[in-house]
Amino acid sequence: MPSSDTVLEVDLWRRLPPQFTLHVARMYLESTSVAGEEKMLREELIPAARRVASIRPEIVVFGCTSAAALHGLEGDAAIARRVEMITGCPCITVVQAATREISQLGVQNLLVATPYIDELNNRLRATFEEAGLPVIKVVGLGLDNDLEIGAVPPAKIQEFVVAAVKATSPAPDCVFISCTTFRAFEAAEALELQLGIPVVTSNRSVFRAILHHPRSDAGG
Repeated sequence: MPSSDTVLEVDLWRRLPPQFTLHVARMYLESTSVAGEEKMLREELIPAARRVASIRPEIVVFGCTSAAALHGLEGDAAIARRVEMITGCPCITVVQAATREISQLGVQNLLVATPYIDELNNRLRATFEEAGLPVIKVVGLGLDNDLEIGAVPPAKIQEFVVAAVKATSPAPDCVFISCTTFRAFEAAEALELQLGIPVVTSNRSVFRAILHHPRSDAGG
């Protein structure tokens, strides 16, 4: 996960069943931008994978939505392959988890809400559309600093998403809230009740993917 992410680790640690242990390798990230994430992938991905490989993990998560989406589905798959080669175990990316979950919902009009700047929103939209998802609109808060993103409270995320849904036509039948350092997991249930549509978030989709992975016994 990016070094400045203050949310993903906490979201998973709070919710994983007791038979799981959670161990994190951080990749230094200077800014939440295309240039910053490109540098992170280039310089930090392999060293981080080597560090986490030393505990002999059973499942590894690449925990950065926007970095996984920088170069489309093949770029996302390439990240997973590199991590799997080093760690010797399956790698779940947020893009894999989220696109699979949304695809299973039979969505017709997908609204994507992010904390990002436009250059990352454009990359994310292209990757989701490549996955066959019907993105009708992407809205962002314009933040390029992870600490600022992580400081946005769930109530503000809920307010932001509700306003975006009301301003979107045709009406969305699903919302995806992107970013692993965004506290959207905490807001998701309230949003679903208020909006009456599914709300998929980066961290909740990863959490569900972990629980339903063949190497996990948590799904029964």
